[in-house]
Amino acid sequence: MYQSKKSKTKQFVTGLIGASLALSLAFAVTVKADTVSDLTAQINSLLATVSGLQSKLSTVQGGAPASSSSTGYSFSKDLSMGSSGADVMNLQKVLNMSADTQVSSTGAGSKGNETSKFGPATKAAVIKWQKKAGLPSTGYVGSLSRGKLNAMSAPVVVVPSLPGVITTAPVVQSGTGLTVSSPVQPAATIAPKATSRVPFTKVTLTAGSDGDVTVNSLTVQRTGLANDSAFGSIVLLDENGLQIGTSKTFNSNHQTTVGDPFVISRGTSKTLTIAGNMAADQTEYSGQVASLTVVGVNTSATVTGSLPIVGAGQTVNNSLTIGTAVLYVSQYDPASALSKNIGDTATKFSGIKVSAGSSEDVTLWSVRWNQTGSAGTTDLANVVTVLDGTSYPTTVSTDGKYYTTLFPNGIVIQKGFSKEFFIQGDIVGSGAASRTVEFDLYNASDLYVSGNTYNFGILSTANSSVAPSSLSATSRSRFTTGSPFYAGSIVTISAGTATTIGKAPTAAPATNIAVNVPNQILGAYETNIKGEPISVQSTVFHLNSSAAYASNLIPTSISLI
Repeated sequence: MYQSKKSKTKQFVTGLIGASLALSLAFAVTVKADTVSDLTAQINSLLATVSGLQSKLSTVQGGAPASSSSTGYSFSKDLSMGSSGADVMNLQKVLNMSADTQVSSTGAGSKGNETSKFGPATKAAVIKWQKKAGLPSTGYVGSLSRGKLNAMSAPVVVVPSLPGVITTAPVVQSGTGLTVSSPVQPAATIAPKATSRVPFTKVTLTAGSDGDVTVNSLTVQRTGLANDSAFGSIVLLDENGLQIGTSKTFNSNHQTTVGDPFVISRGTSKTLTIAGNMAADQTEYSGQVASLTVVGVNTSATVTGSLPIVGAGQTVNNSLTIGTAVLYVSQYDPASALSKNIGDTATKFSGIKVSAGSSEDVTLWSVRWNQTGSAGTTDLANVVTVLDGTSYPTTVSTDGKYYTTLFPNGIVIQKGFSKEFFIQGDIVGSGAASRTVEFDLYNASDLYVSGNTYNFGILSTANSSVAPSSLSATSRSRFTTGSPFYAGSIVTISAGTATTIGKAPTAAPATNIAVNVPNQILGAYETNIKGEPISVQSTVFHLNSSAAYASNLIPTSISLI
């Protein structure tokens, strides 16, 4: 009796949905929307009706719409040891979603007992999570980690669809507003010769709540009583000190555009730094006070806030002698063009040796490789930078051309000593034959080194260099006087080949063939297939025997294994 009632109820609700949809569609045909907003309202009303009926149907059937286990929380602040508040509690909730990244298995910090304090246990869990996510494993939650967290914690609701009803995924809406503000500016100090990434100006960009905002670049103008030539180039840095885009020089209007496109998530902020790479000789400019002013933010969103933003005035200095970082081609570098096959692993592409001068110890913080070959990101896997036997992960830019490695806590190089590192990876791409891989350093500033005594960034120099025009396909692994600053060796991915075919005597030794015995081995051959997978269209076999028995030799059911 119960089963009969339940079936009738189910049929009734299903019929109700069908009738409702039919009436709704008929209504939609007869009513003409005067405006787009009217049509949108009608669609939303229909969707609301369908959603309500789906919930009723799910209840009758004993089910429920499925939802993700995400927190649905938006992370907008950088977090580290000592942080507290709702951001920390929701961070712990995300970490506790997986047993291998949980803050604690029992007590405070465990699942269901998350706290609002960022302590050693939280930091250890963050490091595990960052390693798992392929991020720099520092225990510091910066912009890269926040972006990953926000992607993980975005709520996802799965609604069961009805027969005959077409459902579409929601479109991610682009934001329409971007607010520009001035945070605390860098302290005014000196800008010595040959220093890199001297901080001049900070700017905070905040996306509106209606959607993510893509920022294409920032326009910067040299201001103050100084010459443009006091600068070698200008760079844009993110919250982690990583360079965005390439370094740029000023035009005739004392302006330059820095940065590659990047995304600011809805309702979140990014604080960026405009930094200067100072010229190697400041004899003519020593004592001048220069500043860098943000005069424009290039985006399709509406920009509001305080522009221009003027940073600190830094005094150009030619007398302070800071440390040096001289670069050589590493012994681990291929040092010539070479060919590799699909499936080759741990292939070394480029290598560099950094030698510290006698003035001060230096610290190596990061390197940004520029992959200028024709291979794409899907052709490579497990790309890491190796230093002292430790593999450090790379973060790939959205265009797939820059592979950045951050060395957590820095790698100290004592004065007078050297460190060598190289980039390696696996070749995996399907159909990647004849494509090339080449890892360069486009600018000297792509390798970030700082001095440990004066704490200024050091602009690396090459032990020797050649003109870019003198490079050829085979004479690579050279430092140049132009761009790229370092040109790596060209690795060509080989096409599939099978150059030798011969007998395999150990697999099929000479023996007698018995009569009426199945599955006897008649022979075997071996070949060396290299490069990409190949397709064998046909294979022709010839059977030979002595003349006396040729008429009686009738093999059947021959197979190739």
